[in-house]
Amino acid sequence: MTLPPRKDSLKWSAYPEDVLPLWVADMDFPVAEPIVRALKERAEGFLGYPPREGDPELKALLLERTGLEGEVAFLPGVVVGLYAAVAAFTAPGQGVLTQLPIYPPFLAAIREQKRTLLANPLRETEEGYRLDLSGLERLAFASRLLLFCHPQNPTGRVFTEEELAALAAIARKHDLIVVSDELHAPLTYEKPHVPLARFLPERTLTLLGPGKAYNLAGLPMGAVVGPKPLVEALKRHLPHTFPNVLAMAAWKAALREGEPWLRETLARLKANRERVAAWARGVGLGHFPPEGTYLAWFKTEIPKAAAFFLKEARVALNPGESFGEGYDRYVRLNFATYPEVLEEALRRLERALEKR
Repeated sequence: MTLPPRKDSLKWSAYPEDVLPLWVADMDFPVAEPIVRALKERAEGFLGYPPREGDPELKALLLERTGLEGEVAFLPGVVVGLYAAVAAFTAPGQGVLTQLPIYPPFLAAIREQKRTLLANPLRETEEGYRLDLSGLERLAFASRLLLFCHPQNPTGRVFTEEELAALAAIARKHDLIVVSDELHAPLTYEKPHVPLARFLPERTLTLLGPGKAYNLAGLPMGAVVGPKPLVEALKRHLPHTFPNVLAMAAWKAALREGEPWLRETLARLKANRERVAAWARGVGLGHFPPEGTYLAWFKTEIPKAAAFFLKEARVALNPGESFGEGYDRYVRLNFATYPEVLEEALRRLERALEKR
């Protein structure tokens, strides 16, 4: 079995060596060569303080490639942007809206800052997960802020233009500010990603970053794009740091020269996605193949399912309960790995299910 290097890797060192880690969201594949070259060139050059506002060429590239408009500010990471948004636009005790299941830092940004979670769960239909727009309408009066994730983590939904337009109408009607985490935007399959800001430009802050699409989680960096007054309000709650010069060099190289690598990587991920979907059908787990991301979300009949699979299969998955209350029978699997690693993990999971 081909295994990636384990040294200094959270993914591969968090569990004992006999555990296959398909949990935290980074890829096992090497970084794109143009990014490596850009990092070397920058490291051999100047590593002093950059301008506080960051690389203007990178800002221009982000607007050009995403089609977004507005002010751009760099962040130490997308999660920092979630925390800053909650601090900027709500007060302790106030409600913050989001859809469940959701990436755990959404929940942490709300709870750790003493806000009230207003949960609007996605509807699980025969066709897949859908926004509960009527539920959102009922809750919108009680909040000023909606934290949104698109493509959605952990379900992999890429929301349609009709869904986005309807959400935008509700947000506009109730004067909601929407912070849209679009970190996985380049990682879509059949359905293209459309930014929420296209439908709600005056009230949307879009969070972006290179970490997921270009496998740069160890060089944390993000950006927020949106109306200048909202961006300035968010910036007042950010740490006073300089943008990382290596992260900026890597992101700029990814946008300029990383497309061939990304196409090849998406083809590998799509093949893994299809393998995982076929396996889930075969073993009878509830699963909708993700339209974006490299994350698979499964429904089981097993309480504390992730703990069960860790003990019985020696495979580390993300526990569903970390994505919201009531999801402990669910697990999230990261399939951004080599086929032989994935096959061994699926064999172990299947054997554990058979013995149960």
